[in-house]
Amino acid sequence: MKKFTFLIPVFNDWDSLNILLKRIDQEISSFEDIFDIVVLNDGSTIKHSIKNKNFKKINLIKILNLKKNLGSQRALAIGLKYLSIFEKETNIILMDADGEDDPNLLKKIIDSSKRFPNKIITANRTKRNENLIFRFMYEIHYLFTLLITGKKVRFGNYSLINSNKLKKILSSGDLWGAYPAAIVNNYNDIEPLFSERKKRDTGKTKMNLFKLLFHSLRIISVFKKRVYFASIIYILFFILIYFIYSNILFLLSIFLIMFFNTIIFTISINNKKEYLDNYFKFIENIDTIH
Repeated sequence: MKKFTFLIPVFNDWDSLNILLKRIDQEISSFEDIFDIVVLNDGSTIKHSIKNKNFKKINLIKILNLKKNLGSQRALAIGLKYLSIFEKETNIILMDADGEDDPNLLKKIIDSSKRFPNKIITANRTKRNENLIFRFMYEIHYLFTLLITGKKVRFGNYSLINSNKLKKILSSGDLWGAYPAAIVNNYNDIEPLFSERKKRDTGKTKMNLFKLLFHSLRIISVFKKRVYFASIIYILFFILIYFIYSNILFLLSIFLIMFFNTIIFTISINNKKEYLDNYFKFIENIDTIH
């Protein structure tokens, strides 16, 4: 029998969370393991409400109420730090609350974690359900990240990591930047599963093109050393081409690369391990619901 702890960030999306909890309880019904839920209340302006308190398999629900809205990535960083201290041996399943992370995949994730106990299980996206423009821009984000860092980041929060592997990821500020990038930057033992990204259960998505751009930059900032190295190579290449063709476009390209690196450096300054070390300062209180 093993212990599993779901880590779910929420900002005002309590209706979707209630639907998700019910579906989680159904999906894990065939397992004999222990299942807890830790909800990260990311500074919600709507009071939390867990409607069902008679789950069949969910053993315990805790709500970590954060003092202010930090965004899902930093809320997850705080949640992982909290679990690293208070849950010494558990398999942590990270999910979004909106229903886009398909609960039907949970059985495969749990089974895979038992087959590959030393690996991180990720749910890689095969298809998205946003509008065409957003899907196109997401692919641009993915390809550009691959081009500038040499790393594939094809999954989001939906994944499983054992608590005994957290020490490495918590030893730097990577996690404060973006969880998926931190995983890819620190581990090679990743077992991917593949799943379509579903539509939200209720309400409208909070993600837009501006937030996607900023999220993309934060992911890239985690790989800043790789970005700097790749940028030097590109700059040397454009300098060489400029001397051959004397085209001002190549000088403009060099300027854009330098400007991009300045942005990445500025964002990466906030990726501090100190925030994780002082995680308790972000927590208002903890409620036990079930």
